[in-house]
Amino acid sequence: MAALSSGQRIEPPLVVNLHGLRLGFQTPDGPLRERFEAVYGHLPRQDGAAPDILIGWHIHKLPAAPMPPPGAPVISEGPLVSYYGSGDLIAIRLPRYGLVTVDLSSRRLSGAVTRVCLEAYGVFEDIMMISLAPLYRRQGWFPLHAFAAVAPGGRAALISGEMGSGKTTTGLALLNAGWKLLSNDSPLLKVEDGRVQVLAYPGRLSAFDDSLARFEALERFIPAPVEAAPEKINLLAPAGREKRVFRAEEAFAEPWAAEAEAGAIFLPQVTPGLAQSELVQIPPKEAMLALMPQTIEGWDKAMIAQTLALLGRLVEQVPCYRLRLSPVVEQLPPLLAGGILNSR
Repeated sequence: MAALSSGQRIEPPLVVNLHGLRLGFQTPDGPLRERFEAVYGHLPRQDGAAPDILIGWHIHKLPAAPMPPPGAPVISEGPLVSYYGSGDLIAIRLPRYGLVTVDLSSRRLSGAVTRVCLEAYGVFEDIMMISLAPLYRRQGWFPLHAFAAVAPGGRAALISGEMGSGKTTTGLALLNAGWKLLSNDSPLLKVEDGRVQVLAYPGRLSAFDDSLARFEALERFIPAPVEAAPEKINLLAPAGREKRVFRAEEAFAEPWAAEAEAGAIFLPQVTPGLAQSELVQIPPKEAMLALMPQTIEGWDKAMIAQTLALLGRLVEQVPCYRLRLSPVVEQLPPLLAGGILNSR
């Protein structure tokens, strides 16, 4: 990784407690520290305690990520993320965003990230999870790409789908109805006493304006329209919709839960012309095939068998559904609560 400039002062790490695991974040760069606090700041602080995992990041001065260590064996290469190294030392490179070296034995993450990491929505959080995921798996915690919320009855809904499937709108409908948030994107799954539990994981909420407009309590996150003078229009600016990012605490009172037993899996799909949302129960094998790409990282071969075993236990433990979505969000909380009641 790129060396720090001489004279840069590094403050003691900011330490937070994640389900008994102390995460320490250390950086000479104020913007990185502020972002870590914005995402993880609601967790209990344990500054001064020795971290179990130490994350040391700094802002790279160049617009592209540093190159991987010379001679490092290639584990997996792709256009968005590549892995290099062997044994307990893994280098993770995202060409636009940064290079993070993970030492699995000492549980240290050393990273040089570009400024785009802070400017682009969700990139900081994504790189943090990508880097920490192999350590979490060796802790017995398996990240799942899903929205997770706790129903009033105490069990967790896992809502997993790609962008545009309706996952975020469904999750916001649950929180708006008083459900508690476990994670907007990456809950951690673990097995305890033979049952799959869902652990909360930090992250800010985000949604497009059309999703926010469905909820009176969230309309305030839609900025007022600004009419730009024609001569000030930047034709080179990126076009398209922009997600609004906000902390759960800004939108809902006491929104977080810490942990819950898995209650049901929902795979949403927007269904044009549907007047009322509906659940279609699917067999465990179909649900497992849908969840595998959201859980398994092929490069981490040592953990694939354990991940598959956990997913197999999960889909046998809870009912699994295709959630066919109508535009009426008020229907969703009672519908999903009814699906959870079928849990074994």
